[in-house]
Amino acid sequence: MSFLKKYDLKEKLSILKKFFYDYVWRKSSLNLGIASIIFSLCFIQFTIPQFYISATLREAQQSASGGPSIGGNAQGLLSLVSEDGDIYNEFRSNLYSYVVAQRMWEKGWATEIFAGGDTSKDFNKINKPKTISDRFESLLLGYDLYDYYSPHDLQDFISSKVSIQKEIRGTNITVFIMTNDQSFGIDFINELILVADQYAKEYLIQKSKAIIDGTSKQLAVSRNSAISASLAGTINREYLKIATLDNNMPYHIYFIDPPYSSEYPLSPNTLAIFISNLIIFVFASIAYHFIKNNKDNLW
Repeated sequence: MSFLKKYDLKEKLSILKKFFYDYVWRKSSLNLGIASIIFSLCFIQFTIPQFYISATLREAQQSASGGPSIGGNAQGLLSLVSEDGDIYNEFRSNLYSYVVAQRMWEKGWATEIFAGGDTSKDFNKINKPKTISDRFESLLLGYDLYDYYSPHDLQDFISSKVSIQKEIRGTNITVFIMTNDQSFGIDFINELILVADQYAKEYLIQKSKAIIDGTSKQLAVSRNSAISASLAGTINREYLKIATLDNNMPYHIYFIDPPYSSEYPLSPNTLAIFISNLIIFVFASIAYHFIKNNKDNLW
């Protein structure tokens, strides 16, 4: 009882009750509550539900002669061990790189994304709209705005729309995108994964060719039999690496599940929208009445 007397809960409840009737239990609050319901209904009505498109991958850990299909684009798969760092981080970096975006651009994906699929337009001449803020910033900072979309815009699209996640202490990787076009999402994710993985292989092939070229020059001038044998072994290993990489099989990853779409579009969380808007509108009403009733003290 001493605890209750110390904090005087009765008085605090009385203050809370008075605040409720003075600022919350008002006709305007009721009207704003009804307005929030109407606003939420309109918001949900004009929100475009999107499909969840995802592909499940696995890091390549050991050599294998075959594997599952990659969205109908190949008959078999070959997994090879990555010797140059963490597989997931390398694959993720390639996925979001400018080089991969440029290759996707050259494959015509700019038409699908920025021109609404209109193939009659030159994908290098797709007009890029400019907002008022873009124009103001360019004027203020003194740089020119581009008239057309470029691979940099496609790179920004990939970075903002495509997500990649890896299991904690696991090898499975999920690449996914939210889009209202199922066909586009499936095809785009499938090709993006393959292009990113192919780029990693091409880099290693170029690296092996450079090593072979430099090692061959050293071998030609070497007079030490032990060193010559070691150089020859290095050349053989690099040629073997090129032979295993110069194909259409994946390197960093292979598909467990090819890109697939959710059966139904994912609707917005209607309950959360209703509750959040109600709280915002009611809080606005409380703030309005508080300022109105205490304007003399506030100002």
